[in-house]
This record gives sequence, structure tokens and C-alpha cells, in this order.
Amino acid sequence: MPNTIISIEKINIYLLPLAAFFILISTAATNFFLILTVFSAFILCIKDNSFDEIFRNDFFFKICFLIFFLFVISSSYTIAEPNETLNSLKKYIKIIYIPFLFYYLKTFKNHDLVLKYFLIGATFILVLSYVKYFFFINMENFYKDIKFLNISVNIDIIETRSSVFQNRIIQGVALSFYSFLCLYYAKKNNNLILYFLSILAFINIIFMSDSRTAYILITFLFAFSFFKIITNNKFRLFFLSLIILLMTTNFSNNLEHRINLTKNNIKQIQDENYNSSIGMRYIWLKVGVQNFLDEPILGNGVGSFYKLIENYLDKKNIKYVNGNSEIGSSEGISSNPLVTNNPHSEFVSISVQLGILGLLSFFIFLYLLFINCNSPMSVATFIVVLISSLFNSAFYDNMLGLFLIILISLFYKNKVKN
Repeated sequence: MPNTIISIEKINIYLLPLAAFFILISTAATNFFLILTVFSAFILCIKDNSFDEIFRNDFFFKICFLIFFLFVISSSYTIAEPNETLNSLKKYIKIIYIPFLFYYLKTFKNHDLVLKYFLIGATFILVLSYVKYFFFINMENFYKDIKFLNISVNIDIIETRSSVFQNRIIQGVALSFYSFLCLYYAKKNNNLILYFLSILAFINIIFMSDSRTAYILITFLFAFSFFKIITNNKFRLFFLSLIILLMTTNFSNNLEHRINLTKNNIKQIQDENYNSSIGMRYIWLKVGVQNFLDEPILGNGVGSFYKLIENYLDKKNIKYVNGNSEIGSSEGISSNPLVTNNPHSEFVSISVQLGILGLLSFFIFLYLLFINCNSPMSVATFIVVLISSLFNSAFYDNMLGLFLIILISLFYKNKVKN
């Protein structure tokens, strides 16, 4: 029996590291290992009678449960269809994983192993991203060859120049944090390989990625690095010189293309053409603000954004222009990208569904995360969570949300002595 217990503990130690390893590789594997981690932590809490330690000693964890509780309560008055209600609850339940992951990490003290596995997995994806970008191999054949691994890859990922297995948003966010993490440990351990990987990830995001969220995030993390991590003026000069040099090469073409595309998207909005990511976000923001004004206290209930955007498009007679054809909201989510339950902003999403009560709870969540920053890594985690929530429905999104709760669990009140 003692040997069995020791074996189970050894397995438990590797559950969260494996989830971190698969973040950019496999959605199914990440979900599998993360759910096992949460279940393991839940059993540990029962075994050690530690629920009081989770709920009584830290208000932050109470807020996590409060936010999900508000989603559950709102299901009693939501205007959403039952399938949308259930789907949204399944999305937001990951918020209450945080206390259990925190307890798991506190019990097994395997923070360094989680980070090590994340670095290995992300490095593998970084290499594949460069391979894909420069067409060293035929990636379409590669995706066909790995079908036996049950790694789902949609057409958007196949067509994107640098995304490998996850969409450009989650890959951009994860590699932005990866770049910062490599830089942090490179400085701490004077490791040239980690410096090199950090620069490679930075170049990948700025000059090869298609994610505007990643551009914004890496800019903030880079600025923070210059003040708190990179203290050597020679290294600062080297890094800036490298960026300027790259701007004079063909590497800058992708960045210039994205900037021009952004300008064109804004011009399209002025012409009432919303056939762009910025155009769609503009409409979703308008719907969010309007419905927050209409139902400011309790919101419209969990999963309600789909119905609200559908009604708004019909009322305003807004069409989504696809080539030479116009798509109305009545034709469904599969044909009209404007009709969705994901407004690509957590602030919009929560305010519409839960009103001021939910929005205030989420602000408290972010505030507690911020005031408990006690290391560069915890500050970086707060920046990642804030930027991701501003420009994406961070916790509604499956993989982005899972990545964020792992980061929060790792660095909340953790001084990073690894």
C-alpha cells in the first residue's frame, strides 16, 4: 500500500507539467491533464480537510467562486437557448480551477517542473513555427501525417503563416509570455541559450505573427523588461539595434502588412463595412455597451450575447459582406461571423451576461491579482491576463483561459524562487 501511494504521488507531480507542455500542441491533451490535476487537488482537499484553507484564508479564491456562482444564478433568467447556456457555463467553470491548482502547486511544490515542461513544449512549437513560415517542409502533408495523434487543426491555422496547432491568438499570447520567461531565467542564470530563445520568440511575434493582441502584449512585456530585468545598457542597446536592423529587412513586411490592414479595417468601419476582425469587434463593443445600459444590474444572463447580437443585427439591418454577397443574421452563426457568443473582450462578455455585479467582481479579481504582484513574473502574469481580457474573451476561450489559469496559479503570491 505505501508503494502504491508513492506511485500515485509521483504521477500527480507530473499532471500539471504535462498540461503546460501541451498548451500549444493539443487542446484535448491539455484539457485531459488539467482536469486530472483539478480532480487530484480536490481529492487532496478532502483527504487533508483543507477546504477551509482555500476558502477562508484568501479572498481572491472566494472571488473566483463568486464569479462562477453569478454565472450559475444568471442561468435562471438568461435569454439564451439552453445549449448556449450550458456551453457558456462549461467555458467559465475553469475560473474555479484556480484555487485547486494553487493548492496542488502548494502541496507538490513543482512550480519549476511546470515551467520546464511549458518551456520544452513552447520551444518545440517555436521551431515548428519558423519551419512553417519559411516553408522548410510541406505543412499540409505534415498535418495529414499527424492525424493519428488526434490533434485537430482547422483551416485558419493551416492558412496562417506562423501558427502551428493553436490559433494565432493563443499562440501569440503564449509565446509572448514564453519570450519574457526565457529572458527572466536567462538573466537570472546567465544562460545564453535562453537569451537566444527569448529573442527568437520576440522576432516570431513581431515579424511573423498575425495576432494584434500578441503585438500589444509583447510591447508591454518588452517595456517592463527594460525597466525590471534588462539592467545592462549594452544589452539594451544590442536589443534595440537588432530590432532596427530587422526593420530594414524583409522581416518587416509582415508587420507593415498588419499595420496597413489595421488602417484599412478602420476605413471600412467608416464605410459601414464590418468584414474584418476590427470591424466585428467594433460591432460587438457597440452591442455590449448598449445592452449593459439596458440591463445594468444583472445583465441578460449566461450565454446571452449570441441572442443579443442576433437581435441587434436584425434591428439595425446590418449585413456581413462576404465577397460580393451579404449575409444577414438570420442565416446563422455558421454563415455570419458577426453572430457569436464570443465578443472578444472579457469586459464586454461579463458586463452583458452579469451586469454591474459580474463586472465589479471581475474588477476585484484583477485588482487582487495586481496588488499581490511580488515578483517580475507575477507582474508579467497580470499584464498577460489584463491585455488578454481587454482584447479577447479570455476565460470564455478554451485554450487561452486554461493558459491564464495555469499562469495565475503558478505566480499568484509566488516570489519565484525556482
